[in-house]
Amino acid sequence: MKTHVSKMVVAIILTVLIIPMLGAAGTQEVAKDVEKVITIGVDQEAIGLDPHIVTAFSSHRRLDLLYNKLVRLDENLVVVPDLAESWDIPNNLTYIFHLRKGVKFHNGREMVASDVKYSLERVMDPKTASPGRSYLALVESVDVVDEYTVKLTLSAPLASLLDSLTSNNISIVPKEAVEANGNLQKVAVGTGPFMLKEWVADNSMTLEKNSNYFIKGAPAVDKVIFRVIPEAASLLAGVKSGELDIATINDGATIRQAKKTSDVVVMSKPGINVRTFGFNTTRAPFTDVRVRQALALTLDRNEIVAMAEFGMGTPSGPIPVAATDWALPLDKLPMSTPNYDKAKALLKEAGYPNGFSFNIVCSATYEGGLDVAQVIQSQLKNIGVTANLEVVEWGVYIDRWVKRDFDSMVEIRGGSGEPDRFLYRTIHSTGGVNNFLFKNGEVDRLLDLGRSQTVPSERKATYNDLQKVLTEQAPLIFLYSPSESHVLNKRVTGFKQVGNGSLYYVTTAELQ
Repeated sequence: MKTHVSKMVVAIILTVLIIPMLGAAGTQEVAKDVEKVITIGVDQEAIGLDPHIVTAFSSHRRLDLLYNKLVRLDENLVVVPDLAESWDIPNNLTYIFHLRKGVKFHNGREMVASDVKYSLERVMDPKTASPGRSYLALVESVDVVDEYTVKLTLSAPLASLLDSLTSNNISIVPKEAVEANGNLQKVAVGTGPFMLKEWVADNSMTLEKNSNYFIKGAPAVDKVIFRVIPEAASLLAGVKSGELDIATINDGATIRQAKKTSDVVVMSKPGINVRTFGFNTTRAPFTDVRVRQALALTLDRNEIVAMAEFGMGTPSGPIPVAATDWALPLDKLPMSTPNYDKAKALLKEAGYPNGFSFNIVCSATYEGGLDVAQVIQSQLKNIGVTANLEVVEWGVYIDRWVKRDFDSMVEIRGGSGEPDRFLYRTIHSTGGVNNFLFKNGEVDRLLDLGRSQTVPSERKATYNDLQKVLTEQAPLIFLYSPSESHVLNKRVTGFKQVGNGSLYYVTTAELQ
């Protein structure tokens, strides 16, 4: 009996000792298999995922991780290889791209030269209504030389072509995915480092690692989850608590607060995007250049940056200030300094001695510029002009933007270090995103000339003239370039910023 009891005691002791050991070993084994997930907080939902169609920054930030282009911009805004591993330019009308071999779409099929031809021709097709169409306006033909070589032939020199090809709007897509779905707004079949797994509207989007990605060792994590959190303070709180790993925060006050917080990392650099205040130039009174000039002479950019961005931006003219080779300083541009007396005189001359009232379409999201619209509203009172704010939901804002349904609108425009890429599509009479419906022969002439010039000094002179004419015509008022800011949990390493806001370098980010 005693022997039996002793054996039971020994068994119990062994059980007590061994089970925790097994549990610990099991835990260690499980730990090795735990998914590495980066959670990114953003303030607004994506408006579709078709790279050839979308315009919203919120969509582009997802596209950064889902698709590839022939070439891309690195963190220094230098054009580097992407799907094309190299290229030749035998003359200023011919570009030959040599593609990487073995690159696969998310559906498992290899990406080849015919996919590049299909994608570029889809962008060029007027029926697609792609905002990237103007980037390729001078492309006469896209020819498949062989399975891994594509030749672009231009009708005239286009100095901005390589830079333009870095746009998400010219991503490479498979024809069969477009034909199966009609478009790619709700699906994603790219070659990018991550694949779309789940999209819960207005809540989250989950991307999973593309194990066939063509860059060895990338991505470094298994999943990326975008969480839509409209309030900047909540985004910062999420990073501090560890619920978020990275947050794109555009609110200057919150960034200031984050910089005082020891348990997060704030990354900030001058941006190349531009905040604008634009007019539908086919609607009175904005058909009259004197009215547009009067409003331009009333706005104080420094005050707008201070009040709407808490100083996290730089006043700008038509070309982003970060494009230092091209941008003229404001003191070299007409009507860039407030002058109420001159503004009132112009209004009187235009037939509005007592001012007038109009609407500004805006949204509470950062891109929708409500804070900026409120400062503009206040400033315009100085010349007797009443601005009524039409604050709409984000989806409605995009719809109004697409349909050109506004008197005026506060936006943030995707800029570039290359002036043709930014300004041609924005303000040329045929520009794909000329939402101002602005037509001016001299502006068109300068834009056409600038994109064809290959001598830097000649291009510089042309764009200097263009900036002055645009500022004087004022179909839109270029206000400032916001800083690009991200707040990171300290466990995130390897993330790099791009001045256009791209999240591509989530691909190289790791969790410690």
